[in-house]
Amino acid sequence: MPATPPAPGRLPSLTGLRFAAALLVFGVHAYSFIPLADPQDQRIGAILFNAGDLGVSVFFVLSGFVLTWSVRPGYRKGRFWLGRIVRVYPAHLVALILAMAGLVVSARVPDVWPQQLVGSALLVQAWHPSDVYYLGINPVTWSLSCEIAFYLAFPLLYAGLRRLGTMALRVAVVALPAAVWLMPLVAEVFVAAEHRRWFVYVFPPVRGLEFLLGIVLALLVLRGAWRGPGLPLATVLWVANYLAVDWLPAAARDTAATIVTIALLIPAAALADIRGHRSWWRDRLAVHLGEVSYAFFLVHMVMIVTVMHLLGRERLWSAPQAVALALAFLIGSYLLAVPLHRWVELPAMRLLSRPARTGPKDQHIRVPARTR
Repeated sequence: MPATPPAPGRLPSLTGLRFAAALLVFGVHAYSFIPLADPQDQRIGAILFNAGDLGVSVFFVLSGFVLTWSVRPGYRKGRFWLGRIVRVYPAHLVALILAMAGLVVSARVPDVWPQQLVGSALLVQAWHPSDVYYLGINPVTWSLSCEIAFYLAFPLLYAGLRRLGTMALRVAVVALPAAVWLMPLVAEVFVAAEHRRWFVYVFPPVRGLEFLLGIVLALLVLRGAWRGPGLPLATVLWVANYLAVDWLPAAARDTAATIVTIALLIPAAALADIRGHRSWWRDRLAVHLGEVSYAFFLVHMVMIVTVMHLLGRERLWSAPQAVALALAFLIGSYLLAVPLHRWVELPAMRLLSRPARTGPKDQHIRVPARTR
């Protein structure tokens, strides 16, 4: 029998997942900048938080999925690109000012700050192979540099992929994770040793494989052709996969390690919303935190790094002290994120939505007409 496409509905679980990804990134940064004194605590911290960089992989796959889901009949490329600029840049630029202030306060302004500032402001820093530049000013924004590249390419990528048959999309949904796993080997063979980390973890065309995977997953779900586990099992697999990352090859830890379970989780969350199944990711608190997750992502590392430099990076902390510090950073980052979301991010998006409400949105995503 032909597959039945999903009924129209809302996907708040994908909004909740955004905060889960942001929390993973927060965890690895808090763990990295709050050095623990006890070796046993260090080992436990490594298992729980060292793989937090994989939250970025969730963002990239989710981004491709959400943009595909948000396409409306007759959408215009110019308005789509304008919507992405309005969505990303205003909050990013305000956070960049905060990051510069943090560098000044903690006496860490580098000699190359003008070049870093230009690259970061324009979000082109991920194309530079030196971490001095792609991690400059506000280090987390290298991922936004990748996202901007994805947004520019999305209309062409979507137009090509939507023409593929269902079987071809199913092949792609297997081939793309395999390609992600292959990238460390490609780097080993073809990329200079000092640039391999950048090539695998930062280089936009390589990270674009995850974005492409998100597009393919959304097309399969829209066609009613996705076959995967339900949300409870997909979540358990994802969590177990995350906790096992520390035992995987080092080259695969930051990108490939959880790509398969991410590819199971995101469609499962979308279908749970469509079918009305239970989902903890669409709890009111989870959705609220997901809505402020972009602003939270922008400010959390600025707060952590600035405060830890002021306290002294050479100091070691007991586990209770580290937990207290991390909670303080978590709450403080949230308190900074809420006004950034409400007073910068939302007004910019509302300004764009006044003439017409056809642009794609990242919050409470509505299902478009079936992709044919």
